Amino acid sequence: MQHTTKHILVTGGAGYIGSACVAALLKAGHSVTVFDNFSTGQSDKVPPAATIIDGDITDPEAIDAALGSASFDTVMHFAAKKAVGESEAHPSQYFATNVVGSFQLLQAMERHQVPQLIFSSTAAVYQPPVSDAPVTETTPTQPMSVYGTTKLMVEEMIASYARTNKLAQYTILRYFNVAGDAGLQYQEHNAQNVFPILSESIKTGAPFHIFGTDYDTRDGTCVRDYIHLIDLVDAHVRALSSTKNATYNLGTGTGYTVQELVDMFEKASEKEITTIASPRRPGDAAVVTASAAQAKADLDWQPQHTLQEMVQSAL
Repeated sequence: MQHTTKHILVTGGAGYIGSACVAALLKAGHSVTVFDNFSTGQSDKVPPAATIIDGDITDPEAIDAALGSASFDTVMHFAAKKAVGESEAHPSQYFATNVVGSFQLLQAMERHQVPQLIFSSTAAVYQPPVSDAPVTETTPTQPMSVYGTTKLMVEEMIASYARTNKLAQYTILRYFNVAGDAGLQYQEHNAQNVFPILSESIKTGAPFHIFGTDYDTRDGTCVRDYIHLIDLVDAHVRALSSTKNATYNLGTGTGYTVQELVDMFEKASEKEITTIASPRRPGDAAVVTASAAQAKADLDWQPQHTLQEMVQSAL
């Protein structure tokens, strides 16, 4: 894949994944403009070499002005609300930000003829697996949450824009469970993911709830596929050189149980975590792992980092 430098607009570029991507893009020689409303993003994590535009994806004039401020080759679209529980409690916010916001972005991209879009999607678009087989890109989609529904709607919008020649090229990246630190020491406030919650338990001694201890797995707790932030970011940088319209899973293909994760945190921190066995959560499948064979074939991408490294860097 030949490497040309591009000018990239990164929406949500001050977020946990966005900021790590901005740093990697700058390191690869690209020029980067960050578009973020800083509702959850942290401006001090945006590298100084990036241009910052303070704006909201739900404001059509702001996104239009941002795309009109320079000649962009690519948009990397991270700006979104992303907590499953919150999406069930406040669906309106999720449709407004994730769906309407993305629609306004696509409209502005068409208007300013920006050819390429790389979209941050999620494994939450899939039907919960009925078997332990890894999830492939052809696994049926049937989101169990409002969050997953909004991401799938955006995927379908993107594909429609491309099919009707309003967008030249797109890559949709479906993340499994992203964890670890990419060197920016990013701490998400009120994060709903298991890694920050376990880190918090280590720090404060707060008990950790395990939702469901009676699954048909090796120790009764759910099995999940965790991917290091550094590996995830690497896939985005590689997607810049892609010429085909495609959707890829990003995961390692290896699953760990929640209990194994707790054990690993305890071992790495040399502290004990108090766990509370809580009832299963609705919509949680017993085993979810990714097949990322397609990303390896097309993007020459494969994860390099272990779960131990994720735990170590999170701590």
